[in-house]
Amino acid sequence: MKIGLDTAPVTSRGNYCRHLADVLAHYAPEHEYVVDAKHHGDVDLFHGFSFSLPLSVHLGRVPAVMTVPNLNFLRYPHLYSLSERLIALRLYRRALRQAQRVITVSTPAREELSERLSIDPSKIEVVMPLAARVPQEPPARAELEHTRRKYGLPEQFILMLGTVEPHHNHEAVLDALAALDSNVGVVVCGRRTVYSDFLLRYARERHLAARVDFIYELTPADLPALFRMARVFAYLPDVRSEASIVPVVEALRAGLPMVLSDTRLNREAAGNAAAYVNPEAPGEVVAALENALCDESWRQTMRQRERRRAELFSEYAVAERLMQIYTSL
Repeated sequence: MKIGLDTAPVTSRGNYCRHLADVLAHYAPEHEYVVDAKHHGDVDLFHGFSFSLPLSVHLGRVPAVMTVPNLNFLRYPHLYSLSERLIALRLYRRALRQAQRVITVSTPAREELSERLSIDPSKIEVVMPLAARVPQEPPARAELEHTRRKYGLPEQFILMLGTVEPHHNHEAVLDALAALDSNVGVVVCGRRTVYSDFLLRYARERHLAARVDFIYELTPADLPALFRMARVFAYLPDVRSEASIVPVVEALRAGLPMVLSDTRLNREAAGNAAAYVNPEAPGEVVAALENALCDESWRQTMRQRERRRAELFSEYAVAERLMQIYTSL
């Protein structure tokens, strides 16, 4: 079977699709994978990651699978003009009607898609996303020190990786920092936003700026070293945020002890391999972070659970699930 995969050069979506094509080619080499859009008209099946589908799909000649990463234009209408929302809604509805299968990355996303766009739930499949590749061998000490110097990182730090936007409760971790050992810092990793500038001012006002570092542009190859150096991973989006399970999956696969907000999405990803807190309860956040930093027995238990949990998100598991969907059409 010749399978076409949606690509967008120099974008996170394009990088993800090329990563997925490599994984599928490794675990299901009996099929051919086409990532060049010029040849998408000559495939047996197309897997798209946006509402832009090839003409062959629109004409009904090629079956399609469509992954819907989010419905931001419906969740956050104030961020889009009326014309943008109407166009996106029309294009999404058309693409979803034409796709034989629709993929989301979590059960809550599946339910939201069904409710908001009236998609038959039996047509929607949940497939966990691929995380960034983690090398089999941990980074060497020299590589760790090079990365530490490159970004000016402290010896001990709590890592916050992902979207730096309101409702992700970075302030809760900064507030907790004052109650933790003075040798511990926080590293906020994500593209620069208005909110990240607010967080920097927030830290300065509380005399914590010396213990908070921001990485706005992370070289992807440095991610394994960053996970290796971090002491704890904190990810505290609330239910109002457009959260992703990808940062949690990456921390799981890296074996980094985690403190997560107690949301359905986080629990679906991490299971019993994390500590869960209410970000609006300062005492809970402080206690969980302090325990995650200092209790070696707990940390070892979490690492063991993470290794088992990470198997659900392995490249093999994702490839196998997708091939089941592809071959059913």
